Amino acid sequence: MNLNHHQIELGATVNCHITGISFITARDGCSFNYAWDREGNIISDEGVDISERNKLLDRTKPFFCYLSGDGKHVTGWKGNILGDVIWHSVSCTGFNRSSITHIRVVDVHGAKWHGKGSGRGMCITIRGNK
Repeated sequence: MNLNHHQIELGATVNCHITGISFITARDGCSFNYAWDREGNIISDEGVDISERNKLLDRTKPFFCYLSGDGKHVTGWKGNILGDVIWHSVSCTGFNRSSITHIRVVDVHGAKWHGKGSGRGMCITIRGNK
């Protein structure tokens, strides 16, 4: 069955492409309890966490995540913890008095990353240490 997000109703029972587990679609705050991949597959929140953790295994590519509001973790789409911030600093960019946050992270697999972004609660790009 080829579904897209315009055809799924809240309360529908769907299967997660990653976990294979059935779940009922629902609102979750200002979002929903599922996502879509590029191929149109439905992925549960649990499946998204698994997918994000698996993507962390490829340290050759930048990884896009969020710096938690308290600045102690990097998180995924739903606030799932993907790593611990072990160091951070803030510097001035010189453009209109804006600042940039620099971090070092140990991910859930024990690998070290570094990155920079706009600050707490915002998207941040991290790169694997070599």
